[in-house]
Amino acid sequence: MRLHPAFALLIAAPLAACSTPAAPAQPDAPPPASTPAPPPPEPASAPASGPADASQRAQAGRQRLMRTPPGRLVLAAIDQQGGLDAWFAGGALRFRYAYTPVGSSAPRISTSTVDLLTARVVQDFEEPTRGLIAWDGAQAWSLLEDPDAVPARFWALTPYYFVAMPFVLSDPGVQLERLDEDPTGAGFPGAHVVRATFDAGTGDAPDDYYILYLDPHSSRLLALRYVVSWAPFVAPRNLPHTPEKLLVYEQPLPVGSLSLASRHTTYAFQDGKRGEKVTDAPVTHMEHGPLFDPARLTPPPGAVIDTTLDPYR
Repeated sequence: MRLHPAFALLIAAPLAACSTPAAPAQPDAPPPASTPAPPPPEPASAPASGPADASQRAQAGRQRLMRTPPGRLVLAAIDQQGGLDAWFAGGALRFRYAYTPVGSSAPRISTSTVDLLTARVVQDFEEPTRGLIAWDGAQAWSLLEDPDAVPARFWALTPYYFVAMPFVLSDPGVQLERLDEDPTGAGFPGAHVVRATFDAGTGDAPDDYYILYLDPHSSRLLALRYVVSWAPFVAPRNLPHTPEKLLVYEQPLPVGSLSLASRHTTYAFQDGKRGEKVTDAPVTHMEHGPLFDPARLTPPPGAVIDTTLDPYR
């Protein structure tokens, strides 16, 4: 995935659109430039951010969500999974994501370590190639055995955005509305349905959207319907975005003081109905609160800066 819409504002003021697992860079894949060099790295032992910053981010996110009825539904879902205070206080999140298209023998497997306040990330890859990609808040780069195996800017934050739902919807630039639609076709009778869109000019793909299905009793996020509007995928085909997909969150596990789904199963979605299964993505080795090493964001010799988006700016 690429830089998600909400992240543009979050990076400018320390805390993608879209398209919020690991698959080949194709127009129907789920969702995500040469810029000034990043600042000198901090000591590897330094925490990603301080407690004051975490508290301020949590408070600002709660205030944004409390303003509207759909925002309060999303806030209830966040609270059900541990709450914003705990989320940001952890500083960083680490997890292994194994994105596997149905029928494919080539899963995309990587371990992401994400600074939760700045949405900077380093991904260490196992498959389909070994190496790493990173997003430092200004540019994405890769250092892979197969340089063309992973679209760095698109994929850098894609696994994170899926894993971090619904927490990331507390970010600035997010617009929420309650939808009056029957959730039965998605497989969730009685669910609350909330649509998330993004302010114009927010992030790399502001035309992405996400539709959340929330359990009416527990408030837990059950599933996420989404599209990808990443220009390098859709512009050559003169499309506004890819077809809708439905990501179902399954097998929640405790991760520190949080609760996160340990399996993401994605289905086609057409004419208001869940279709065939298209991908499976186990999420393992989840850790909330690991140290984030900013030194790893500095492009090493031989790294390739991702300029894929440049022709569409």
